[in-house]
Amino acid sequence: MESGRNTGVSLVVVPERPETHVSGATKWLTSNRAMIILSLRHKMDDHFWFSLFHEAGHILLHGKSEVFIENYEDDKSEKEVEADVFASNFLIPKSKYNKFISRNKFSEQSILAFAQELNLSPGIVVGRLQHDGLIPYSCLNRLKRKLNFSAQHDG
Repeated sequence: MESGRNTGVSLVVVPERPETHVSGATKWLTSNRAMIILSLRHKMDDHFWFSLFHEAGHILLHGKSEVFIENYEDDKSEKEVEADVFASNFLIPKSKYNKFISRNKFSEQSILAFAQELNLSPGIVVGRLQHDGLIPYSCLNRLKRKLNFSAQHDG
């Protein structure tokens, strides 16, 4: 039996490299250990959590031989779309999201209530509504949380 150090998922968070436009990547290191790398490209909670679960979708849904590098600006392959759907539905269950958007009322109060119902950051709800074109990208960004990670260096 393999020890816990040889199985599972390693999560690596790295500073953004603006020239790459990369948000995340996934690679299997061994047959039992995968690695997710997140770049904190947008530094907001909605992007961070979506990217994390998008990459987790690759681990759960796709083979162990491919490396996935996400920059969200290239055309989407079938596997990228599958990972997007996985992340979207993992963060906000499809049936609950469809019920919420059917009301067509996207006020700060309704978003806060929906996020609380799901025990979810309201920024994730705002990001999903923006991505789906239901509210403008300039709307309700105050509900998103800015992430600030500082690098630790051993001297």
